[in-house]
Amino acid sequence: MKRQLIAAVTAVVLAGPWDASAEASSPVRPIVRFADLPDVVRADVEPDDGDCHIEEQRLAHGDALEVTDETGKRLIIVPCGPAGAYNMPFAIYGGYGSQISRTVFPLKFSETTGDTAFNIRYDATERHFTSFVKARGMGDCGSYYTWRVAEPDNTDFLVLEEVRIKEECDARADGGPATWPLVWKRQ
Repeated sequence: MKRQLIAAVTAVVLAGPWDASAEASSPVRPIVRFADLPDVVRADVEPDDGDCHIEEQRLAHGDALEVTDETGKRLIIVPCGPAGAYNMPFAIYGGYGSQISRTVFPLKFSETTGDTAFNIRYDATERHFTSFVKARGMGDCGSYYTWRVAEPDNTDFLVLEEVRIKEECDARADGGPATWPLVWKRQ
């Protein structure tokens, strides 16, 4: 029986150059304290019994960000609960202005979704997110998802672009997860 892997997030990494002067004009904003979060997100992450409870110091490590497009559509990515040995879960919230709610990551063939993803990376230049779920610590097997930020007129927040899976844990990186066998691609 083949093991089915589900998307997950370990650490949010902003790809590309990042400096304080670019922050003010950038559609990407790091979130470094609870006070930077909208109330609905804060209600999930700050209280001990929140759905995604974390300690505030986790935010100081660059593990949360907000992406805003030209129409004001907001995507907020935050750690969601405790990290595992090599996979850290993240949640996504989306909306406009103060109307923010928890949303989903489309997972496979746009038929399923998940409210967490692992080891998220955002590329501000390409405007896409990736999730690399390690099946074991050395990262030689697992699953790799790519989503693009939905167009401004789209009611969805993310659109699944491709899924790559390497099931055999063979101690070979094989070019990294972005080159693993493609199991699904948006047409």
